Amino acid sequence: MSKILYYFALIQGLFAPIFLFKTKTYYEDNKKNNKIKKGAIIISNHRTFMDAMVIAYKFFFKRLHYLVTDFYKNKRKIAKFFMSLLGGIFVDGFSLDFIERSQSVIKKGRPILVFPEGDFKFEYEPSKFSEGYIMLAIKTGAKIVPIVNDFNYGLFKRVNLIIGNSIDLSHYSKTELTKSKLKEINEEIRNKFLMLFYKLKRKKAEKFSNKYEFTSHKKGDVIRVFAGTHYHYGVYLNDFEVIQFGHTINNANEPAVVNSVSMAEFCGNKIPEVRILKKRERKFKRDAKDIEKYAKSCLGMGGYNIVNNNCLDFANRVTLKI
Repeated sequence: MSKILYYFALIQGLFAPIFLFKTKTYYEDNKKNNKIKKGAIIISNHRTFMDAMVIAYKFFFKRLHYLVTDFYKNKRKIAKFFMSLLGGIFVDGFSLDFIERSQSVIKKGRPILVFPEGDFKFEYEPSKFSEGYIMLAIKTGAKIVPIVNDFNYGLFKRVNLIIGNSIDLSHYSKTELTKSKLKEINEEIRNKFLMLFYKLKRKKAEKFSNKYEFTSHKKGDVIRVFAGTHYHYGVYLNDFEVIQFGHTINNANEPAVVNSVSMAEFCGNKIPEVRILKKRERKFKRDAKDIEKYAKSCLGMGGYNIVNNNCLDFANRVTLKI
């Protein structure tokens, strides 16, 4: 009965993948070997109720279940009942009963979707993960499959997904899971997830022109200077604030972080070039207020990676709607 209701609901909602989220999928290793063949725990970022629908349609022939916070009161028992039929596994406070129910689902070869950020998040980049999905993976023996969603919903738009390589935590099954150990595993997995997020954003940014000119700059522009062997990029806000991802002034021995420097400090004795977008690309540029808010929200952020998270990658994410 529950399986019939689940697929009836998906079929009734087929207008959504046709009009609101046609998908394009990338894979971490560029090979389609990340298909979910057995029960797995899918983790993904979260912004709207459509996020679960995207993954459900992506794996249409896999009966998907998902963890749901049990916020329903007694007067909503009917709603809770139907959500259960549609695949919901309720997490009630500090009870671990959901693990036993999840084990039953995993044994049937069905995937479970978890949003480790918790409730809907409207932050620019993935926020911190709660650790419940790690316990679930270790207790059930299921592999974790990370999927990054760019939330590009709407008519004539395309949602981009990137599916990461599965993560096996079975070697922790006989390990004492202290709070510090859970935190360590969680941080490692979240860092892998962030690298997928950066990789997806970079793929989308590659479609934009890479033209720079010596011209006047304004708030929200990407600027660059030649640093001898490479270009260094930043986001111009005003003459006293250029947000860059790199070493702060006179701290070249410290890890690179997102920081704010003056225009004079950013340029030194060089003249900056300004990125020039094509006319058709300008609609994808964030407005100046949004650029400033995004850039400043990242101050202090680390995780520099020359391949997917360098100074240009950061500037692209901050200034473009990708």
